[in-house]
Amino acid sequence: MDFDFTSEQKMVQETARRLMEREIIPLADEYDKAKALLDRQKLKALLDKLCPLGYLGNVIPEEYGGAGLEFVTFGILMEELSRAYASLAGVILIQSASREIYELGTEEQRRRFLPSLVSGEKILCTAITEPNVGSDNSSIETLARKDGDDYVLNGTKIWISSGSISDLAIVVAQTEKGAGPQGLCHIVVDRKESPYSTRELPKLGLRSFPTSEVILEDCRVPKENILVAPGAGLKIILKLYEGARCMMAIGAVGMAQAAIDASVRYAKERVQFGKPIGSFQLIQKMIADMLAETEAARLLSYRAFSLLDRKVRCERESSLAKFYATEAAVRVTSLAIQIHGAYGLSEEYPVERYFRDARSFTIPDGTTQIQKLIVARNVLGIPAFR
Repeated sequence: MDFDFTSEQKMVQETARRLMEREIIPLADEYDKAKALLDRQKLKALLDKLCPLGYLGNVIPEEYGGAGLEFVTFGILMEELSRAYASLAGVILIQSASREIYELGTEEQRRRFLPSLVSGEKILCTAITEPNVGSDNSSIETLARKDGDDYVLNGTKIWISSGSISDLAIVVAQTEKGAGPQGLCHIVVDRKESPYSTRELPKLGLRSFPTSEVILEDCRVPKENILVAPGAGLKIILKLYEGARCMMAIGAVGMAQAAIDASVRYAKERVQFGKPIGSFQLIQKMIADMLAETEAARLLSYRAFSLLDRKVRCERESSLAKFYATEAAVRVTSLAIQIHGAYGLSEEYPVERYFRDARSFTIPDGTTQIQKLIVARNVLGIPAFR
C-alpha cells in the first residue's frame, strides 16, 4: 500500500498551505470573533482566492468548467482549508454537491447549472433535513406536487448549510404524500426563477458559515429541473453521503491538525517553573495522543477518498472515517484547550474556535451514532433500523 502523496499532490498541498497562511488564516479569527456571517461580498473575495487552486471546480471535469481533480487531491485541499478556516471549508463542502448535477443530471442540466457553480458565480445548497426529519430521510414531508409542466413545492427545510446565501438549491421532496422512499425526488430550485425564503439559525461553532431554515411556499419549479426521478431518491441520498462524509472527516482532520500546531507553538513558548511547559511529561503525553488520533483519522479519511477515486462503494469506510475523525477532532481540540490553560478558554488564542467548530462536525451528514450503526450493519449484516 502506498501511503504517500504524488509529487503533484505535494505541490498542491504546499501551494494551498502558503495561500492559507498568507490570505485566509488572518481573516478567520477576525470574522469568527465578530460573529460575522460570510455574506456574498466577503465570500466572493475569498472564493476568488480559492478558485485558481481548484476548490470550486474540484472533481468536475474540465469540459464543464471544473478542475478535474482526483478525490484524494480534493481531500488535500479541503484539509488545508479546514486547518485554516472551517467555516469557509463548509461553504466549499456544500458547493461540491454540484457533483450530483454532474453525475445524475442530463447534459442540458450540466450545461445550464455547472459553469456558474464551479466559477463561484452562484452558490449551492442541498435541502434535505426538516424539522421532523433528521436521520430518517425516508420520512421527508416536503411535497412536490405535479401541476402541468411544473412541480409546486411546499415544505420547510432546516439546518441547511449555505441556505441564506444560496442561488440554487437541490431539494429532496416527496411527489406523493405518504409515499415514503418510493416517492422521493431531487429537484434543482433556481431561487431567482422560483423564490424561496430563509431564516438564519445561530449555532455553537462555524459562526461564519450560514446555516438556515429554508421555507418553500408554493414554489413553482419547471419539470426540466428534476434531477432524480421519484423512486431513486433515497438510494441516491445514501450514495452521495459517502462523498460528504469523507469531506466531513478530512475537515475534522484539518481542525485537529490546527490544534496540534497551536499547542506545539504554545508549549514551546509558555514558561512555568523556569522552563517551557513542553518539557513536562504530561504535556508531551497530550501532544503524543493528539498526534496519534489525528494521524489515524487522516489515514481513514484518505483511504475512503481513494475508494471514491476507484469508483468503489465505500459506505462502511466513509462512515468509519466520519465518526472517528470528527470525534477525534473534539478530543484533540479539547486537549489543546487544556494545554493552553485559561488562555485556551479565551478568544485571544484560536483553540476555543477549533473546539467549537470540531464539535459542530459530529452532527451533520449523519451523527456519530448513525455512523456507528452503519458500520456495524456492514460488519454484522444485521440492521439496527430499517
